[in-house]
Amino acid sequence: MKTAYALPLAVYLCLPVWGDLTNSLPYHPLETIVVHGQSIRPTAYDLTQAELLDDARNLDAGHTAKTIPGISVSCASVDAPEPSIRGLGWERVTTQLDFLPIYGSCPARMDPPTVYLTPEAIENLIIVKGMPSVTYGPGGTGGRIMARTVTDPAQPALNGASAHASATYNGGRDGFSARAGGKVGDGTVEAGISANTIDFGDYESGSGQTVPGENRSYGAGATLRWTPDADNGYWFNWSGHHISHLDYPALPMDATDVDSNTITFGSRHQANRDSFQALEWQAGFSDIDHTMDNSRKPNRGIMEAKAVTESQTFGGRIATEWNFSPDTDWIIGTDGHYLTRDALRERYMVAPGTTFYDPIWPDAAQGQLGLFAERTAVFSNDQRLRLGLRFDGVDSAIGKGSEPLDPPLAAFGTVNDAYAYFYGEDARDTDRTEFLVSGNALWEIPQTDHLQWFLGAGAVQRAASVTERYYSFAPAPGGYLIGNPDLDPETKFEFNIGGYFFNEHVELSAQLFTSCVRDYILETGIASEDVNGDLTPDLIRGFVNTDAVLAGGEIDGTILLSDHWSIPFSAAYVRGRDVSEHKNLPLIPPLNGHLGVRWEWDKSVHPWAEAMLRMAAKQDRIDSRYPETETPGYQVVDLRGGIQLPGGCNLEAGIENLFDQDYTEHLSRETVLPAGDLAAGEKVPMPGRFFYASVYWTL
Repeated sequence: MKTAYALPLAVYLCLPVWGDLTNSLPYHPLETIVVHGQSIRPTAYDLTQAELLDDARNLDAGHTAKTIPGISVSCASVDAPEPSIRGLGWERVTTQLDFLPIYGSCPARMDPPTVYLTPEAIENLIIVKGMPSVTYGPGGTGGRIMARTVTDPAQPALNGASAHASATYNGGRDGFSARAGGKVGDGTVEAGISANTIDFGDYESGSGQTVPGENRSYGAGATLRWTPDADNGYWFNWSGHHISHLDYPALPMDATDVDSNTITFGSRHQANRDSFQALEWQAGFSDIDHTMDNSRKPNRGIMEAKAVTESQTFGGRIATEWNFSPDTDWIIGTDGHYLTRDALRERYMVAPGTTFYDPIWPDAAQGQLGLFAERTAVFSNDQRLRLGLRFDGVDSAIGKGSEPLDPPLAAFGTVNDAYAYFYGEDARDTDRTEFLVSGNALWEIPQTDHLQWFLGAGAVQRAASVTERYYSFAPAPGGYLIGNPDLDPETKFEFNIGGYFFNEHVELSAQLFTSCVRDYILETGIASEDVNGDLTPDLIRGFVNTDAVLAGGEIDGTILLSDHWSIPFSAAYVRGRDVSEHKNLPLIPPLNGHLGVRWEWDKSVHPWAEAMLRMAAKQDRIDSRYPETETPGYQVVDLRGGIQLPGGCNLEAGIENLFDQDYTEHLSRETVLPAGDLAAGEKVPMPGRFFYASVYWTL
């Protein structure tokens, strides 16, 4: 045990340099890991819209992320996967649209913000597994998922027209998904629109259990660009999403009415002077309204529950690019955003005819303002060194600390009283102002034409989220939950080393990483009390600071057997420990990976076929304090194939879970109430065997 953690502790105590770990070594496209022709880097994946649209299974950024080695997902609903990167999830994984942070509006994480990033509405998607560039924004101790609606605003507008459309039938859900988009321009002005829709039903697990999975949702978007000359570009984007109904078998309520609207706009100006090269600015606004209720839950006859929640974000960013010497580039700028969250749940107890109100997010607000600088130097031997540093101020507060809890308890009657009861009198002061410092460094070392190495180290700080800090004492899945206003910022120190090798027979990327997280914000059981008066102790979960260590590695590659046959493979592992209490960290995925065989032919209709074995080991290193339970391992086989037809059409079909295995992901949530054929306490299983077929057209 001591040997396993010697390296992370050494990094934690002796880290000498901070810098940037944004752009990694170039990685030759591997066609079978996420999408055809994707560009993979050791710490970041940069996927174009064409690559995202190429896979019919990519409903949103969450579905895309879960296919990447080192990324697992948590599911309260199979259609709302929430990414966890290298063992760190929730709001540690920052989600952005055009640099504007996106925050879901459900305290129970019904809507992880990745569900609002759909392929037809964006131009590219960057998924950062290591520490992101300091220029991307604050936080991100668990990585970053960032979509851009306009990759380069100064690039000349489209001169002509482009379009795409696809429709997919899902036999396991007896439903379909469809999306379309198009652009038209005259070289100076460009306009684009997009739309998507999903109509899915319930599904069956491998054991034949019916799992609630109804999903009726749709979205649309529009983009306008103006490039008056070669050095200037302006853009405006609107993205909207609506959920009419989405089943959450693991939660006590379902989403019944969700509206998301995000507006981003900005410009880029190329100066190309001796030192000053360019200026780019942007601003944005996101508004997400969320309604959920228990109208389809089995406890409806006892209690009628409904929650109305809202999340609003305003943000802006200015970045300047400088070239003070021929081999050195700088990016210097500032960014900021202001988040407000409010949520009120109404519980009508049928028998006594009494109504209770829970101020889940008691009019919470969190503002951030940051400064950043990043330097890139290229040396004569093609080595590259990137350094980055940023400073952030974060201010957090609530407006309803004196709001009465309903029903009032003898020990505490208001929101602030509850904080003080569980965390001490210091927690009664809910206003917090924090100053954070983050930075990292990356050294890229080409050794030969076929072998490259990289070495990176850095630190990133994250202020506690609104939920972690301010969740009002109220019923939550598994008991009760309460935030902790007295949380210290989370500080993650990280060390990465890896390399990329390729020749005519093998493409291989491998890396090791270790992270020491000081003041890790741990969600855990903090008390057991009979809150509701039924003479049975209730579990009360909260948030505390502890120190943690995570370490692991990833391998990803393809064996090229011939011009037509290849074997893609990957494996990822992470181990997480609470070193303060000598316990396992919760929500750590097990060893997992995939192994496949792919055939493709570059003649005629370009047919291709693929068989993929997805695997995960048993996870028995769990945290009983959270609490969580062990999850068995699994092996699942998927078959896919497709052809290209004249006129820009592509056909794809496949069978997922060929042998109808009954399995669940370790991070999947446990049901609180009986749902479909699931008993209370069961983890949400993944779909059993099903067939899908898709047609994709491009102009």
